[in-house]
Amino acid sequence: MHALDAQLFLLVQDHLHSVALGLARILACMAWLPYLGSGAMPAKTLRTLVAGVVFAGLFPQIMTGEHSGQSPEGLALLIALASEAVVGTVLGLVMAAPYHVFHAVGAMIDSQRGGSVGAMLDPLTGVEATEASNLLQMAAACVFLLGGGMLAVVETLQGSYALVPFGQAFTINPEAAADYVRQLLGNLLRIAGPVLILLFLVEVLLGILSRFAQQLNAFSLALSVKSIVAFAAMLVYIFSILAQDVPRIWHNTPMEQWLLPGGAP
Repeated sequence: MHALDAQLFLLVQDHLHSVALGLARILACMAWLPYLGSGAMPAKTLRTLVAGVVFAGLFPQIMTGEHSGQSPEGLALLIALASEAVVGTVLGLVMAAPYHVFHAVGAMIDSQRGGSVGAMLDPLTGVEATEASNLLQMAAACVFLLGGGMLAVVETLQGSYALVPFGQAFTINPEAAADYVRQLLGNLLRIAGPVLILLFLVEVLLGILSRFAQQLNAFSLALSVKSIVAFAAMLVYIFSILAQDVPRIWHNTPMEQWLLPGGAP
């Protein structure tokens, strides 16, 4: 009986280590997603519960691909937890690319129309953001989730365990990080460019109007006119491309380019 109790205790201990390592990766990934982070779910217990449910679904594959041998202890366990958190952070950055793009698009539009003075705290990200930034980011998240986004998140996490299992060395590819920034800026300019050009033309027309009709006080009308034009352009143009651009940006930032297993350079 004592031998059986000892074996059961060792089995539970091994599973606890696996759960701790699995939650470290999943929670670090969730922290970067606006619909799963601390802004959308302030309670740590709720976030841990959601991460636990996701981990439970991935547990059979994780245990199958888990390295054999003794479980890490002490300093080795802390290093393993930190390594899993780094992998989760990379996954979160990759999966949050569409929201970063549309958040920046809204910020640039609000800056051009002169509405950045009305910035407020965004409850989803915890940083100060403008109204258009919050609107476009939430719209991108809704489009992603309505299109089966949670399944894509779970599949990405599942693929990460196949690419970098527990205890396996890995290297973050700096070229992928540079390409990630390039894609963010490229998508930002491509999506926001037409609206920014339209607002610039409105500014030029208001300047010409103020030159020949100074009594109209075009400067006071600028914010209202540019706001109407900006939101009309967003309604006609940006919201019409959300359904195509959110999945496209997601698929253009593959996880395999970021993580190189086995410490490969």
